[in-house]
Amino acid sequence: MNDYEFLPISIICLVVYLISYFFAKKKVIKYVNHRRIWNLLLLVSFLIAGNSGFVMAFLHSINSDSVISDFLMKLHVNIGIAWFIIALFHVLWHLSYFKKTLKILFSRNRLKTRYH
Repeated sequence: MNDYEFLPISIICLVVYLISYFFAKKKVIKYVNHRRIWNLLLLVSFLIAGNSGFVMAFLHSINSDSVISDFLMKLHVNIGIAWFIIALFHVLWHLSYFKKTLKILFSRNRLKTRYH
């Protein structure tokens, strides 16, 4: 069961991301379009991984052992790998937002004013 391509998928995602980032920096494409492309890829990979997982769960619930299940498992995992890598790019873009939110959420002043 070594049909999953973690390293090649990760490398491909990283290389393609770096190429699109390079094009954005050189103003071949707009930076906003670079981000839109990757946001769209994030959505598509999530939908494919999520829907294939849902179909597999359904097939499992009706005790179906088919060739489709094996194909779906490979698709689900490999697209899930791409989704995870793309999600990392997305989180890195929004890291300052998350830091700021966590700082506000866990600051002592916020807790005192909210509950006292």
